[in-house]
Amino acid sequence: MTCRTFGPPVRSGPEEGLAVCELCYHGASDEQIAGCEMQPDPDNLEERLIADAEKQTGKHGNTIVAWCLAGPGG
Repeated sequence: MTCRTFGPPVRSGPEEGLAVCELCYHGASDEQIAGCEMQPDPDNLEERLIADAEKQTGKHGNTIVAWCLAGPGG
């Protein structure tokens, strides 16, 4: 469950360290962990895609990937 909670190493803020599952990275150096770092949506693409989908369809609210891909231009 811990691995699913933490997932890959991700920073929770610019000044924060990497949050990782200690079981997955047991014995790994800081450099090895940093090499696995994931930056989710660094260009804020999701927000722009959702705004575009809402504008094109007139639908608003929570979305799922399949809905976005099935939309116009997806």
